[in-house]
Amino acid sequence: MSEIVTNPPTKKPFWRRAISLTFKRLARRVDHEEVVDHVTEEGELTGRYIFMVITSCAIAILGLLLSSPAVVIGAMLISPLMGPIMLMGFSLSVLDIDALKKAAVSMVIGVVAAIAMAFLITVMSPITEATPEILARTRPNFFDLMVAVFSGLAGGYAVITRKGETIVGVAIATALMPPLAVTGYGLAVGSMAVDGGSFFLFMTNLLAIALSVTVLSRIYGFGSEHSPRHTLGQTLLVIIVFVGLSVPLGLALRNIAYETTVTNTIKTEILTPFKGGPHRLGEILVSFPKDNSIQVNATVLTYERVAGAKALLETALSEQFGQVVIVELDQVLINRDVGIEQAAFLELANTSLGAPLRAEMRAELSKLESLSEIRRTEAELRNAAPFKLAGADIDGEARTATFFAAREKAFSVAAYKAMEAGLATNFENWTITVVPPIMDLPLIVFEQGEDAVTPDMMPDLGLAAWALEHWGVLEVEVVGYASSSGALQNFDNQALAFRRADAIAEVLRGRGFAAEAVGEYRAFRQTAEERRLGYQRFQTVLIRPQATASE
Repeated sequence: MSEIVTNPPTKKPFWRRAISLTFKRLARRVDHEEVVDHVTEEGELTGRYIFMVITSCAIAILGLLLSSPAVVIGAMLISPLMGPIMLMGFSLSVLDIDALKKAAVSMVIGVVAAIAMAFLITVMSPITEATPEILARTRPNFFDLMVAVFSGLAGGYAVITRKGETIVGVAIATALMPPLAVTGYGLAVGSMAVDGGSFFLFMTNLLAIALSVTVLSRIYGFGSEHSPRHTLGQTLLVIIVFVGLSVPLGLALRNIAYETTVTNTIKTEILTPFKGGPHRLGEILVSFPKDNSIQVNATVLTYERVAGAKALLETALSEQFGQVVIVELDQVLINRDVGIEQAAFLELANTSLGAPLRAEMRAELSKLESLSEIRRTEAELRNAAPFKLAGADIDGEARTATFFAAREKAFSVAAYKAMEAGLATNFENWTITVVPPIMDLPLIVFEQGEDAVTPDMMPDLGLAAWALEHWGVLEVEVVGYASSSGALQNFDNQALAFRRADAIAEVLRGRGFAAEAVGEYRAFRQTAEERRLGYQRFQTVLIRPQATASE
């Protein structure tokens, strides 16, 4: 009788059995039906949801405009965005298309309502300058991505275990609501860079949170047990969705990692031309324009100027990164006492050992004395500046000096220009430049109802052009205003404001600036603004710097 041989069943490796057992234990601890019902209810579109989204975004945009982190955090406490994003993540896990549609509708309507509220508040606000809190949300970075991922994991865990949902909702709102508010701000001020960057940050965070929730819900057993149509095809669909969600995150992370690596490398290499002396890196800013170049603005504190350092750095860094690197390098000279060096040379020159080299040492000593004289003149120049210095670039050999003035409320643009002329008079053989701090330029005042440039305006226009040239500004925005009187209809006032701006812009274009004219007349609150700021304020034109030569 022949013996029948059968193959024993293949036994799974221990690590796979341990993982499977752990997942099953986690799934048994959760009431899946109750969690799904709760998530579905919280993610539905309701009047309360819309009201809380609008209220939260209103508080968030006010905090951003005031640059107040405390107010922004307060907005997070009432944000309801956790509901639809949890439903979105769970619906992807269980492949519930109807639930996914509900989540998408709730999220889209909430996003539109939030952006609209931020837009309206920014339009009505007298404060529209970009604050650090706003600029921090205009471009995703690695830390923003990690906040979103961990917020999603925490949110999924809180919903599944039904513990701490309110607190975790604050973390999720932190990753979503401020970027939405900044998107509305960007639309209101007409800045595509701010608008696009903040909305990209919002979408990146949204996808990261949804993906994290989906992965965590699958770990807890949501999916196969709650989808009777769970087949291999549906599993492939989930994988495709995950890959689709991961692509923008991967691209953002790659760009962030590349830029971080480039920035760190540049910080390490920036002092390479200054080897052999005591030099320090003051400030450095690395930016990546859309023209695929790298721009570096750096300040080096040095005892002695290194000729050709800028060109050397541009060549070395361009070769290292394989793309154009533009370096703007400021060498700020700091004083050094050369008395010790002089004494050492004299002592060596007077010894018998140094006798054969005495003539050469005397020549070197003469150079040191000349250098000492230059340094004394530089010190006199520095002390002669009648304003506080933020920095100075003094080249004794070329007899040029550039003073960077610190911010002081006491001085106007006209005062800094007068001080530059005074320093040039006192130091006749020197070329002296005084760079004033960034400040408001003089307003160009028009007569009521007039839009033509008159000779009386030229002194203020000259001051504005002088400041713009010293700041290195190439592009300006010229904003014209008109008062509520002086024209019969609101649209006439708007046109008058634009004609005034265009007239000043034309003068600035003749001086080499790229000037864009904008007419501003807010009819619905013009009278109130005139009572607050004064009637004459709306008979003027404002010049705003937009871009410098290094941008």
